[in-house]
Amino acid sequence: MGPWGAVIMGFFGGVFFAAACVVGGGRRDPLLVVPVVVFVVIGAMARRRIARGAPGGFARDARTRRIIRWATIAEGVGIAVVSAGLGVSGHPFLVLPGIAAVVGLHFLPMGYGIPFRPFAVIAWLLLLAAGIGMVVRPPDGAVLAGGAAAAALWVAAGLALGRGAAAGG
Repeated sequence: MGPWGAVIMGFFGGVFFAAACVVGGGRRDPLLVVPVVVFVVIGAMARRRIARGAPGGFARDARTRRIIRWATIAEGVGIAVVSAGLGVSGHPFLVLPGIAAVVGLHFLPMGYGIPFRPFAVIAWLLLLAAGIGMVVRPPDGAVLAGGAAAAALWVAAGLALGRGAAAGG
């Protein structure tokens, strides 16, 4: 993936972490500063990788762009459907684990098709976290799923930054 993927995963890892903090500790949770700091660090590292890379060095081929596009479209639709369905059916504490499951599923075609094998591992870790989050009593399950999703996405961001370095960009 490289630095651009790291920025995207870093941002959404922060969203998961912030959501888990709000569910677990409320809007005044002091841990809400963590996703901001982590995202700034990931962004700074990505910026440095992009600045040092050759122009167009992080561009993806048409097949990779197509896989990412369709996986992301499916993810967006899936998140909307899962969120709405769980929210209106009286299961609001399952929304965060449900979103983690959708995000995990969206990584499966990318792990297979790009190929970037760590995506497949991250997909299964997200699905495991989502499954555990769905069976653990609320709100602990949502906090667990959100925190695990954040960790997985932040690790993926680090791997993506490393992949960009290994690719010479």
